[in-house]
Amino acid sequence: MKIKERIKTIIDDYSFATDEARERNKIKSYVKGPSEATESPWTYVKDPILLKVKGHLATIKSLCNRIKR
Repeated sequence: MKIKERIKTIIDDYSFATDEARERNKIKSYVKGPSEATESPWTYVKDPILLKVKGHLATIKSLCNRIKR
């Protein structure tokens, strides 16, 4: 797969995940209230590269929090 195609696939996957999370948050906030609408786009990501980013995201956040303290 060429690099341009790969980048387009990643962008499309994340865009779909964002739209899916947004729609589910609308439904949940309507049915259960705004405090229950906490869907993240990372829940719906399917691309392997984005899944790796998702895995490293928690590590990066915890390291940043340690540095701030």
